[in-house]
Amino acid sequence: MPKPFCERLRDFEHRILDNLDKIACPCHLSLGQEAVSEAIHENIQRDDWLFSTHRNHGHYLAKGGSEDKLWDEILGLDSGLNGGHAGSQSICDPSINFYASSIVGGSVGIAVGAALASKGTGHLVVCCLGDAATEQGVFWESVSFAVVKQLPILFLCENNGLSIDVPIQERQPHKENQPAALWFRVTSFGLRNLPGTLGYIPMAFKLARNEPIFMEIPVKREGKHCYFPSPSTKH
Repeated sequence: MPKPFCERLRDFEHRILDNLDKIACPCHLSLGQEAVSEAIHENIQRDDWLFSTHRNHGHYLAKGGSEDKLWDEILGLDSGLNGGHAGSQSICDPSINFYASSIVGGSVGIAVGAALASKGTGHLVVCCLGDAATEQGVFWESVSFAVVKQLPILFLCENNGLSIDVPIQERQPHKENQPAALWFRVTSFGLRNLPGTLGYIPMAFKLARNEPIFMEIPVKREGKHCYFPSPSTKH
């Protein structure tokens, strides 16, 4: 019997941790945020699009990506997903409509473009982003355009409260050490949001096929921001 998705994802990420002397690139792991990827996995359809971030392993596997090809890509092998050239952060798999970007907020505008092309097809675009991506101008421009054009896109913000290791309280305006909720800010653009709990994700997928939806889901990053290749001790 196949393992549950969260277990598969954790096994994959721990495989990286156990083989830091073999990997060929920096890796941002999904540990601690598996439940969001699992919810995507359970609700996304084959012809939907998914745009991700530098922390993308969970999202890629949620879209139905190949563990073997991703592993080989992280090892820098020719047999990797992108021939060993993309590493962990900028992987793409056109066969399943999946794209990721190493640039914070780098895929948001592209996701909105894909949503414009998808309007009227019944398919939706899932745009995964972190809280730091909302500090990029392209995020707000994209939100405005998506609302004006009523595009089929789900902005799914996994808010771990950190940009590398800098807490959100030191990066965004706040009162009494509490920044305003991101979901509250986007409402001023007319963007509809749903409560940030996993139980609302099926509804979000349903609604976002006809209008832009925003969800801010609090998550807790497990481990370091990034793991780097370790020098091999083998001779």
